Formats: sequence, structure tokens, C-alpha cells
Amino acid sequence: MLKRTSRRNKSDSSTVGKARIESNGGYLRIVLPKHLYSGERKYLSLGLADTPTNWTRAEAKLLEVQRDIDYNEFDTSLKKYQPGSKNQVNTVAPQDKGQVEQLTLKQMLADFEIRYFWTRKKTKQSQRTFNHHQEVVTRVFNFQKDFNFCLTKKYIDKAIELTDAGTHLRKDTVSSLRVFLKCFKFDYEFESGIAKGYQPQERNLPTDTEIIEGWQKIQVEHSSCSHKGNGESWGWIMAVIATYGLRPHEVLAIDYEKSFQQATDYRLYINEEITGGTKTGSRVVYPLPFQWVELFDIPSPKTQYLDKYKDPSLANLDKFSDRFAERMRFKKVGFRPYDLRHRYAIRGRELGYKVDDLAKWMGHSLKEHTETYQRYWSDNSHAIVYEKMLSRQQELETIPNQNLSYSELETLLTKAQQRIAELEAELLNYES
Repeated sequence: MLKRTSRRNKSDSSTVGKARIESNGGYLRIVLPKHLYSGERKYLSLGLADTPTNWTRAEAKLLEVQRDIDYNEFDTSLKKYQPGSKNQVNTVAPQDKGQVEQLTLKQMLADFEIRYFWTRKKTKQSQRTFNHHQEVVTRVFNFQKDFNFCLTKKYIDKAIELTDAGTHLRKDTVSSLRVFLKCFKFDYEFESGIAKGYQPQERNLPTDTEIIEGWQKIQVEHSSCSHKGNGESWGWIMAVIATYGLRPHEVLAIDYEKSFQQATDYRLYINEEITGGTKTGSRVVYPLPFQWVELFDIPSPKTQYLDKYKDPSLANLDKFSDRFAERMRFKKVGFRPYDLRHRYAIRGRELGYKVDDLAKWMGHSLKEHTETYQRYWSDNSHAIVYEKMLSRQQELETIPNQNLSYSELETLLTKAQQRIAELEAELLNYES
């Protein structure tokens, strides 16, 4: 894939044989591969000052040039690439509005990454998301022998029709196609409700007792002497994920210099700069329940296994997450990595914490948090929260004073009553 090169006038082994952009005297130009001119170095001057905006414009021109090089259509006179050239192909052919810039699907897939990141910040998470979209789009058109055809509505219709309605595959296909087609300004109207009907697989979340039992299983040492110590490390990793509701790969983004320092709450700091980006960004997370900090000895990190993943590459993040899931299966823990995160969200509500606080700690918007975890609420969870708030109300009513004035006690009682009303409304919503 084409990538922005360093603004220093250097090349590296990954760009040999490829065109690239460089800054020369404060202006941008495209450095052309030597093989196009029998070993002689040539440049395509762009007449653009070296600014962030102009780098984006230069990358668009680089796409055009590199595409022609790859398909043996490069104009060595460079006239085709001058502004206003009639040879430039930038518009949809009037006879077929279902084609985009006269590109084949193969060319579109080659251009997809740069177009995708024109309007997005490139981080580890956004790169992971792009990789998924690219894999899906590549897969859905596999009914063709090759991708040397111009994309039309007929092909898109067929790609969608080959997936079953109401399945995750249909939902995933439509989602990735929307992103892909938007990058190329392809005018395709998705039918209303075409991706609806899919229901995520029901999860039976583990109880806190089962999580503690799983923690004991996962840290059982491997028989091999070369792996001695990894068991304790895996135990600590699982404990942190369960106690702080992290995604597995976010363990690699823990800021150890700041985390677990305040004995009053043992808060944890996620620093996305450590791994070059996380899905939910940098944030502070609090342990739930607090007692697990001591039970699992979390303030004393066991990072022996994590030390193997100090290089924060995308491959390492994915590899670590896969390895954690594999370890849980191998040790027959009995549930999946993300069950720990989901259980953290439900546990927080059972302990009486507000949804907006939990959403903030988990890096969600309030809407996203509510929609994600509403389906995991059980009747038992609602009963726990409701009884806890009733108990709090009764406590306030029976204690004559707590060195508080009557008005202060009345305020606390009013807040408790309001909270109970909120829970009653939530319970009605759940039952409906």
C-alpha cells in the first residue's frame, strides 16, 4: 500500500520501485522510480508548498501516478499528470454512472487505504478497523475469478444477496461496503432494513465466584521449565482485565508510573500513546470491586509475559489478545475474555454506580454503554440494585442523625428516592 514517506529526503527499502513524495526547497514533488527512465532519477514537480493540506493533495496525485505504474500505463512524458490534462481520469463516465473513476475493483482496493485515512486519524485501532473492512470487501466479491472489472450495482447486489438475511455476515458485509463505497463516492442505495434482524449470540456472564475460580486455573504453571513464571503473569493479566473491565490489548497500554499509586482507590491509567492508539482513548479506570485489588495483588504487577510485547505494533496487539483467549481455552476457564469486561459493567450497576460514570471509565458514550449492556441485565441484577437502594433509604430514615443537619439528611433521602424511581423506570423498560 502507498504510505506517506518521511519529509526528510530519504528512501527506505520498503519504497524501492515505488513513487514517493518528498519536500525540496519548501515545495513538494514526486520522486519517480529509476527503472522508468533506464536508471535515471526523474521528478514530477507539483508546484505545491510543503503544508499538511498540500500533502493530502500530493498523495492524491501519487495515487494516480502509482496506479499507472502498477498497470503499465505510466506516461513518461509526464504530460498526463499536469493540471488540466485531458488524459486525467477523475470523473464518472456519463454512459454508466455505476462505475467510479473508471477504476477496476482491483485498483479500488489498492487505493482504499489512502482514501480511508484522508478523513481519519491513523492509529492502531483505526488501522485494525480498516484491515477488517478491507478483508470483508475482498471476501464478498470472491464469486468473480479476478477483480479486473469495474464495480456496478449488479455486482454489489449479488455480493449482498450471497449472504443470508438476519445474520452477522450480512450485517458485517453491508457495514464494510458502506464504508468502502463512500470512500469512492459511489452512488449506491442500500435497501431499508437490509442489515437488520441480526441478534448477537447470547452470553451467559460468569459470576464473580466463577471469575475467581477461573483466575486460579489460568495461572497454573506450564510443565515446561522455559515457561516458568508465565502462569503468575497470566493470572495478574486476567485479574486486571476482570477488576478494571479492560479490553485484553489495553493491558499493553497501562501507564505503570501512574497506576495503582493511590491506595485510596488504586485507579488505573490507560495511556493510548504507549500503543499508538486504543479504541477508547486514554482514560482513568477504577477497580470494581475494590476488594479484588488486594485479593489478586494487583499493585504488584507480574509483567514477565507482557515484556514479550513491548513493541507496540498492530500485529503484537492482535497476537496478545489472541494468545490470552487461547490461554483461557487451554486452561478451561469456562468463559471468554470479553465476558470479564461485560461483567465489570453489570457489577458496577449492582454496586450502585451510575451508568454515566461506568460509561466514562469504560470509554463509552452513555448511549453506546446503555445499548451494549442493557441486554446483559438479568432479573437478579435488577433486584440487587433495587434492594441496595431500598436499604440505603431505610438507613437514612431510621438514623436520627449522622452529625448532619435535618436539611442535609432530607437532601440525601430525596436523592435516594429519586434513584429508586430511576431504577423502577429502568426495570419497567427492561421487562417491556
